[in-house]
Amino acid sequence: MVTLGLKSQWIAQTKQTQGSLLSQTDWAYIRKADNDTAIPSDIQTYRDAVRSAAETIETKITNCSTMDEFQALFVTPVDSDGTPTGNAPIYDWPESI
Repeated sequence: MVTLGLKSQWIAQTKQTQGSLLSQTDWAYIRKADNDTAIPSDIQTYRDAVRSAAETIETKITNCSTMDEFQALFVTPVDSDGTPTGNAPIYDWPESI
């Protein structure tokens, strides 16, 4: 039996999330294949952003060499008032369309 480490588990989770996000717009590609209807540019842009985000997240996971670096991927950035300014790196996906 093989036991996957944290990096492998989170890379697998990232791939699963990517697939889930992309599946929401698969209908546009099915429609294109079915009747050659053009894929809306906002859908293509979103799908490209999802793929790019997944690649960035996986690279950040891979580049961690300590547990502190790995844990930092789960920290949401905040401003000086403590207000969130974005997503934690491990969850930094584009907004759905």
